[in-house]
Amino acid sequence: MKNLITVYTLILFSSFTLFSCGDNDSKASAVTNETNTVDVCRCLTEPGNSEWSKLNRDACRDAISKEIGVENWEKVNMSQNPDISAKFDALAEKCTGKK
Repeated sequence: MKNLITVYTLILFSSFTLFSCGDNDSKASAVTNETNTVDVCRCLTEPGNSEWSKLNRDACRDAISKEIGVENWEKVNMSQNPDISAKFDALAEKCTGKK
């Protein structure tokens, strides 16, 4: 009887371990997939304190940077880079329809 309880305990512990690891992997995959398909216009128009913006902060930074052709748009001094500033303004106008 003691061996049977030990076997059941081992099976129960193994099940919890396997299920908990599987959930973490699937959540990581979902985040990775979402960041690969982030909408640049949503990045520019979504409020920065929204849950979506918080979850996609890095992906948005990378997507905007790629769109205007810089490594990290947050570190660019737009007043000293008129070409980059013009690209950013064009992107914002495309997304919002406002000049």
